[in-house]
Amino acid sequence: MKDEERGYVLLTHLFAAIPLWGILFNGIIWISFQEKSRKVVFHAHQGIFFQVAFLAMTLVGLLVFLFAQLVGVINESIASLIRSGNWLVIVILFILYEITCIYAIWNVIQGRDFEYPFIGSKLRENSGNAPPKDHE
Repeated sequence: MKDEERGYVLLTHLFAAIPLWGILFNGIIWISFQEKSRKVVFHAHQGIFFQVAFLAMTLVGLLVFLFAQLVGVINESIASLIRSGNWLVIVILFILYEITCIYAIWNVIQGRDFEYPFIGSKLRENSGNAPPKDHE
């Protein structure tokens, strides 16, 4: 990775760690670097799609919470169990999400390329404009 790209790639992963706002900031980086650097654009795309996936999982958690509210009309103890399990899953997912972002930042600081699980490889496969993988 070129030194002049490293700072912007680092920012894409740093912004990805900020739920919701990262989509906006990575979108700005993506638009700004469309003609300048395929690598920066690729990492901005990764950050956007990683956040969208996280927000989709959060939405599922919200739907489970609403379902638990409906179950609470019939049986409050079962609804309480569903809500507790739901919160546990959401907290675990958030911690894993942040750890992944921190690991991405660490890799960029070390000068290594990083692909988010599932997302990076899919983006690379589906984008004819993705940069070649770094080889160490």
